[in-house]
Amino acid sequence: MEQYMWIVWLVLMLVMIFIEAMGPALVSIWFAAGALVALILSLFSFIPGVTIPWWVQLIVFVVVSTITLLLMRPLSKRYFKRNTVNSNVDSLVGKRGLLEDEIKPFNPGVCKINDVLWTAVSNNDKDKIAKGSVVEVVAIQGNKLIVKKVEEQ
Repeated sequence: MEQYMWIVWLVLMLVMIFIEAMGPALVSIWFAAGALVALILSLFSFIPGVTIPWWVQLIVFVVVSTITLLLMRPLSKRYFKRNTVNSNVDSLVGKRGLLEDEIKPFNPGVCKINDVLWTAVSNNDKDKIAKGSVVEVVAIQGNKLIVKKVEEQ
């Protein structure tokens, strides 16, 4: 069985690299590193008289994967830290707009922000907000803005 373990480790490493390539987060690269070390160990079975049992390869895989995960992930998160900028609809949270159509309890109104009309509901279903009021977007739910009335200062 040990003479075929290199195939298992090679396939596992390639699958982990493929999974890593499909997503933006560092998730499975650590297991690919463990599979690489186990693959190298399994190749010793081609040396006459040298055989490393499959269970030793498995233990090395788990240990190397765990060590790389625990040591390298915090460093890579710090190194690859990105400043995220809200885009599209998410950037509307915190902005103020003018209510074009009043909001009644359980009845949405229309809010204008940046010359775009949006369906808006109150963050409190019992509130009635009059047309022409200034509102602030507190959240987004589906295609509706959740707004609260801005108190005049």
